[in-house]
Parts: sequence; C-alpha cells; structure tokens
Amino acid sequence: MHRILVIRIDFLGDMACTTAFLHALKQRWPQAEIHVLANKVNRAVLERNPDVAAVHTYVYSKQCERNDRPRKVNALLDRLRLVLRLRRLAFDLVIVPNGGMHKNSIQFARQMRAKAYRWHDAETEFDDRKAEHVAHRPMRHEALSGFALMPELAPVAPDALRLRVYPDAALQAKWETELAPKRRPRVGLFVCNKAEQRRWATQKWHRLVEEMAERADVLIFLDPCDPHACESFAPGLARVLSPPTVGDLIAAMTMLDLVISADSAPVHFASALGVPVVAMFEDRPEKYLRWYPLGVPHVLLRAGPKVDDISVAQVAAAARSLLDERVAALP
Repeated sequence: MHRILVIRIDFLGDMACTTAFLHALKQRWPQAEIHVLANKVNRAVLERNPDVAAVHTYVYSKQCERNDRPRKVNALLDRLRLVLRLRRLAFDLVIVPNGGMHKNSIQFARQMRAKAYRWHDAETEFDDRKAEHVAHRPMRHEALSGFALMPELAPVAPDALRLRVYPDAALQAKWETELAPKRRPRVGLFVCNKAEQRRWATQKWHRLVEEMAERADVLIFLDPCDPHACESFAPGLARVLSPPTVGDLIAAMTMLDLVISADSAPVHFASALGVPVVAMFEDRPEKYLRWYPLGVPHVLLRAGPKVDDISVAQVAAAARSLLDERVAALP
C-alpha cells in the first residue's frame, strides 16, 4: 500500500469526523501516503495534520461557483487537470468514507484508475432521508462509516475514537491577545445555523446570555456569511466574534471552556480540541446517534422535531453542570 486517496467533499463537520479514520489508516500503513480530496472550504480542517501527505481541491462540474475559479469553462479545464494529476499518482486504494452513497464522490473516484475502491453501496449505506433506512438499518456514528469499509483496520468503539484538528500557533497567539485577560470560564455560543430545523431562536440566545453571564465570560460566534447572523446582541453581557477563516475559528475555540451549539461543525471541532459541549439536536435518532460529540464531556439535548423545541432552562442547566465539572477538574 503506497498511496491511498480518501474523498470527502461535503461539510466541515463531516471532514472533522473523518480525521479519526485518516489516523487509523496511517497507523495501519505507516509508510503509505494518505491523500485527501476535499473542497475549498473543508480542506482547512486538515491543515497541519501529520497523517495527511497532501490535500487536493475538488472541482465541481456543475456548481461552478463553489470552485476556486468560477465559470463553466474553467471548471471543465480544472477538473480535467485534477483527474490527470491524480491518475499519475497511481493510487492503490480510493475510499469514499461517507455513511451514505455520495454520488459525486463515487463518480469521481471511478475516474482514478486505482487498484481498488471502497464505498458504501445500496445495501450498506445509511441515508437519513429514507424512512426504510431509519426504521430498519443500524445507525452508527458518522466517524465509524469509513471503518466499516475497511476490515483491515482493527475494530474500534465510538468512545475510543479521537477526532483531530491542529490549531495554528500564530492564530492561537492572536486570539489569546484578543481575548485576554481571562478572569472567568469562557463559554462560546455558536448561534448560526443555515438549516432551519437546527436553528435556535434569537430571543432564546439572548436569554441564555443573561443566564450565563453571571458566572462566565460569554463569547458569541457569528458567521458573517450566514444571512441569519446579523441579529444584534446587547453589548456588555457578551462579546461578539466573527472569525474570518476556519483556522481562526479553530484557534479561537482553543480559548474556550465550554461550547454550546446546535448540530454543526463547532460540535466536532470542540470534540477534537477537548472542549466540553452542550449539543442541541432534533429529536431524531438518525441525527443524534450519528453526530453526537465524541471523546469529550457533553450533554446532548433534544425535545422535538426542531432544535427550537429545546428550552433555555434545559440548555442553561446543562451548561452549568458541565462548567461545574470543568472547574472542579482544574488544578
């Protein structure tokens, strides 16, 4: 096994969950080069990852606005160059570790002319949009989906998995200066979510800030690209941050003692950084059994078909319990 290509071209949280699988591949074949095909956004999760020899940027043939060079003609040329460049690397194995059948990834993988391929098929995939899958197929954490394709790897339990991100030291120093001095525990509220069913009402975030400000420094993380992130928060009780890059976000999160977020990338970044998490989910097992925080103290909250069904009192109580544990564990 000289070269392995792993294709993961979806979201930031999905890539974070795949880092445990990448590490397991490197442990199993330490002399092999592990290459990853990512997109221009989620590739940032792999920066400084010692398990990865190279990260290649996927070129979308239809959603051209997602490419580094938009326009259809650029997409056709850049995609052809990418295919030819990857073919020359002569991969021994190409893996698509998604739990479901990611058609774009599989279609692209077939063009690699590799010696072997692994991905989930119609018999082994889990698609949470299909009622039959939810009713009858086993659910596993998404971080385990790649392991299920690789019997060559040792069996692993979800609790033994460790996600991995590697913050930039210079960015950490920048955020330490920006946020210093630290006088109380820091709680990060991740208020943005593009999916309506995973969005908590703004007024609830306001009330939570009031609850948490009595015992912690509250930092509100906004995504400037999210149209729902423009809501104002009263100054004084909390500080509002908009990290400009994924690297900045990860570096700033290393300064936190607790993360509060609906099901999204910050939940998995916190897991990788060892920061306790209050994670809010829809009351759907196909969601919370597959995307819960791994390897860190956490409270998983669910109350109805939407995250907004969770009350402020539930979140505040969970946050207080995790903060008490965190403070008690400090030297």
